[in-house]
Amino acid sequence: MKSESIKKHFTTLEKQRESLFPTLKSLSMTKLWERPEENKWSIGESIYHLFLITKMLRVAAIITIPCTKFYAQMMRNKSFEHSINDIYKEYKEKHGKTMNAPFILNPSNKIYNSMDFTQLNQLLINETLKVSKIVDNIEEDIAGHIIFLDPVANFPNLIQAIQLLAIHEAHHFRIIQKDLEAMIGKTE
Repeated sequence: MKSESIKKHFTTLEKQRESLFPTLKSLSMTKLWERPEENKWSIGESIYHLFLITKMLRVAAIITIPCTKFYAQMMRNKSFEHSINDIYKEYKEKHGKTMNAPFILNPSNKIYNSMDFTQLNQLLINETLKVSKIVDNIEEDIAGHIIFLDPVANFPNLIQAIQLLAIHEAHHFRIIQKDLEAMIGKTE
């Protein structure tokens, strides 16, 4: 990977998954898809949502990178942001609730109970690999000037977009961890 910052964020994604996913492997289909509360996603739905947002980033990258690469090359000697704030944490602090996902990132009812953890994990791994292949040969000083048209995330550059993917997953992993702890508490 040519961009050290992007490489670092992909490593963060990998480490986060390695710390949580072994615990999820042993979940039964029932527990994987069981909603902790009526309007809260199950663990399976949360992981599928992570797949959907990774896929959305891939599609956005396929469109954005070729459209902005020439501009980014012209700007490569100018400074750029290397990191992004946790917009999910900031939103919760400001509004007192978590940010709602846009409808295209909501898991479909069709996936409910249709996959086990291994299948969900493989979807996420494969999609992440596709994104990494798209950004693999982009140099740091170019990546810092490839801007995504995402006003919710304050128009992140490519480096920030990959970091935001890791921040977003960490956000959901904290929720999943709480749900797991509640499940264990119910069974004891």
